[in-house]
This record gives sequence, structure tokens and C-alpha cells, in this order.
Amino acid sequence: MALCIACSAFLCACGDKTVPQNFPVAISPADRSALELCSTSRTNADLDKIYSFVNDSGNSINDLNKKYEIQCLRQDEDEYRIEYIGGNHILILRFDKDAKYIKDEKLNSLYRVTDTRGKFDKLKVGDPVTEVQKVDPSCYFPFLLDPSTDRHVTYHYTEDGYCTKIKYDTDMKISEISHTLM
Repeated sequence: MALCIACSAFLCACGDKTVPQNFPVAISPADRSALELCSTSRTNADLDKIYSFVNDSGNSINDLNKKYEIQCLRQDEDEYRIEYIGGNHILILRFDKDAKYIKDEKLNSLYRVTDTRGKFDKLKVGDPVTEVQKVDPSCYFPFLLDPSTDRHVTYHYTEDGYCTKIKYDTDMKISEISHTLM
């Protein structure tokens, strides 16, 4: 299914697809994973180049779309995520509602794709962060390195096409778990 690449940033003649203001493409269908939407699987080196293209140079979202076609755009609360699929990684680039890139560390942008969503089913609200570390030992937990950060959340992407988002309270215990298609 083609995304609204030819649509303007404000109007879309593609039926029920919503193109957020200032974005060159429509929000991807919620019932299809990034694995289905991204027709191009990229190498890890390609994912590094895409990350650098946005993070190091300040290129716009339109520049990004011209050079590396955006095939998956998600809205997550008050942010938007662009997802690029690699062999065993997924690159997540976050943008605000005005399509301004939210500059982030590479470890907060490039995620290893893990087993399946089911491995997170044993986790529950109130469990300590150490239980999450046991389930996904390669995950990056930035708030453990810098407790002053206000971003107490981890994302876990799975090879069956899901994103498990886990929020933590100030005691480093799980406060919320949600699963969406990546």
C-alpha cells in the first residue's frame, strides 16, 4: 500500500489517511506494522546514515523524505515517530507536532529487534526495572545512567511487529505497559 507521498503537507486526497500539518506523509494505518509498511529493509550501516542525516546535519523532515522515503509514520501521544526497518534493528526518529526533529542519542534511536511480544507478558505494573532488564537485557535504560532525566520509559521492538512501551515511576518500578504495532 503506497503512502501519501505525493500529497501536500496540508491536504491529502487519499481517503481517510491523515497527513499531519508540516509532515510530508500520512500517519500509517494502526492495523499494519512497520514490518508490513516498509518495503525497504535497510542494512545497519544504512540506518546509521539515516540517523546521521537527521541528527548531525539538521535536515528537515522533507529532506529526509526525499533522500530516505518515509514509509511508516506513527503518532505517539504528542510526538510523531518515523520508523525505518533494518535486518535486526529498527531506527526510530522522533518529531514534535511542528515536524521539528527531537534530537536524541543514538542509543535512544536505534533499537535491537528482540524475540516476540509474548516475552513481555509476564511483566506487570509494580515490577522493578530489574525484571525488565532480565526480559530484554540488551535494552538501553537511559534513566538508570542519568536519574535526573524526566523520560522514564523504554521501548522494546519485536520481530513479530510489536512495540512494547514501558513507563516507570520515580522508584524505578513499572507504572504502565502498552503494546502497539511498530
